[in-house]
Amino acid sequence: MRVIKPLYGIAEVGTHWWATYHSHHIKKLQMVTSSYGPCLLISSSENAEFAMVGMQTDDTIGLTTLAFSQREDEKLAEAAFKAKPKEALEEGKPLIFNGGIVSLEGEILTLRQKGQGKRLEVAATKQHPNEACFDLSSAAQHQDPTEGDTKALNKRIRWQMENQERGLHFLPLDLSAARIFVFVDGSFANNRDLTSQLGFAIILANEEMRSDEGTFKIRSNLIHFSSTKSKRVTRSVLASEVYGMVAGVDMAYAISSTLKMVTDHLNLPLIPTVVCTDSYSLYECLVKLGTTKQKRLMIDIMALRQSYERRELQEVRWIHGDDNLADAFTKGDPALYTHGCLVRVNKTFQSLVRVALGEGVCQVIVSVDPANLL
Repeated sequence: MRVIKPLYGIAEVGTHWWATYHSHHIKKLQMVTSSYGPCLLISSSENAEFAMVGMQTDDTIGLTTLAFSQREDEKLAEAAFKAKPKEALEEGKPLIFNGGIVSLEGEILTLRQKGQGKRLEVAATKQHPNEACFDLSSAAQHQDPTEGDTKALNKRIRWQMENQERGLHFLPLDLSAARIFVFVDGSFANNRDLTSQLGFAIILANEEMRSDEGTFKIRSNLIHFSSTKSKRVTRSVLASEVYGMVAGVDMAYAISSTLKMVTDHLNLPLIPTVVCTDSYSLYECLVKLGTTKQKRLMIDIMALRQSYERRELQEVRWIHGDDNLADAFTKGDPALYTHGCLVRVNKTFQSLVRVALGEGVCQVIVSVDPANLL
């Protein structure tokens, strides 16, 4: 079915239009679907012009060259699709796409919510929480919430209502020297039903290694994060850490393969992936060829070790627990807020992380202005 004009009264109209527009980009504009998702398209190797297009039903947002943009307009006219005029992102002229507002301030891109925070309301004391990182994810799990659960949820909702202008900032990075950092964490049986909470944060960063101090400093952009309840039975602390790393590495692999399509087109080197964990037991299993007697974990550990041996994961680092950025996605009172690992100073995201030295961990004091904490 080929859709040319809007359809009304048909439940599947979104699917029909998306299929038509998606096929148009692949066949007429020489684009291919990324491994991250079918809605993210990247120009193929046969296409001389570079472009990335994100698609949401019948809306698109793209990063393209001028030549590709002109070709896109020509092919749109040939297909007789009716479309609104293009809008270009400029300072003072933000773009609205899929419920978000993208604005440009100097060299920094900022993504904020369109206005969802205005519709938030605190939950009644005995009302089922209907708003779901950790506080909201935890609230969504409660089938019979207590008054304490509702208070924790209301605390998070009030914070969102009072900080509606906050958002994610994306800084210009040197892609030729960039790395994908995956911070993973798992909290064993910390939910009320004794299930484990798994979390990870994936960032694209430029790194400054400080070997003499045992630290590395990163200037980074957050590109993905997750806080979920483990659907698998976890019988040990190591199990929760393994499942958390598996989830983070799986998503990092999808992002890494998508970025490889970009770097290949731009003739840039491959962006390596670095995994950071605060679990020494898991670190030993992967790097020092340690082992575990838990057979249920062996397959996951062998898969992670194989990725490490193949250099799909370039490096696995054991870091200080207080510096783990994923801590905020698994605990109600994470060390992230008390130590200030992720800070915004002069509109730059910077994180100072302590790494293992020999058998111990080096001590580095991180001083942060609380006003700059996210």
